[in-house]
Amino acid sequence: MAKKRKNDTRIDPFATAVESSSLDALLENAQAGDQITMPAPSDPNREIKLYCKLIKNQEIAHSTNVYGKNRRVQALLNEKSVSDIITSIKSDGRNQHPALCWQQGDQEVVLAGSRRRKACMISGSDYLVLSSPDFTEEDAKILAVSSDQYIAPSLWELGQAYAQTKQDLIEQGRKGSYRELAEIEGVSHTAIADALKAYEKLPQEVLSLYPTANHVGREVAKKLIEAREKDVEQFAAKVAEVKQRLAELTLDTDDKTALAITRELTYSEPTNSKAREMIDMGNSYISAQKHGKSGDVVIKIDNRVLTDKRMEQLTKLLANFN
Repeated sequence: MAKKRKNDTRIDPFATAVESSSLDALLENAQAGDQITMPAPSDPNREIKLYCKLIKNQEIAHSTNVYGKNRRVQALLNEKSVSDIITSIKSDGRNQHPALCWQQGDQEVVLAGSRRRKACMISGSDYLVLSSPDFTEEDAKILAVSSDQYIAPSLWELGQAYAQTKQDLIEQGRKGSYRELAEIEGVSHTAIADALKAYEKLPQEVLSLYPTANHVGREVAKKLIEAREKDVEQFAAKVAEVKQRLAELTLDTDDKTALAITRELTYSEPTNSKAREMIDMGNSYISAQKHGKSGDVVIKIDNRVLTDKRMEQLTKLLANFN
């Protein structure tokens, strides 16, 4: 098998051998125009005939859509969340490892490969898929879970999936308890509880502020939920403010950016003192704030007026502070 490249994001959800080769190797070698067969995900005794095709970049948006029970929320996918594959895909002009699609009329429903789809759309690349009308709903559900093996969905996205499983159980006359869900999903009941709470307590708008949804893990989610439950209106105001100041909060790494966003959303002002006092500098390009408790002063200078000469003068002035 060829060495794996970051473009590939391959999965092998089935252990069944196909024509003396693993399914993963078989899919890896597929080229546009090829026809291959694979065992059905829900029944290894049933074969699915796949047709390899290349979908031009300009056709991806209207000729493909993602399976509705895919656990990855498409609205949360962005350039950063597919950064591990987008460079190679852009360089190759297409994804090397084809996605799996369920052909339904003139639409290709993506069962595995939604991240590749997004990366192709963003980078202007074509989308290589293996398509078949032979898939069933049970096949689709299995592939939707298997496709998460390369990079797991975020805590919030898993919570949304668990909420759907819970609803399905309730419709079957069961309780939909954490322990029932844990048995079905193969994770601890604590993991189920944390994911469900994140999904139920945090609006999707909050997740969209972060570089990727995966930056909101258990500990961050707990902090955000606590801040929101303490004062829902104030938290909503902070979300709106961070949205406006997102460029200002973007730092040199995604982890630092995520940390800065969390701080802004969870910061609590001291109750008995004015947290920040605005100082009028008499200049629209300069703003200053004095912290009510520590007395520290923060001065912000618009980079449009901060020339190299002024920076040099400012550095000399501050060097004498002691």
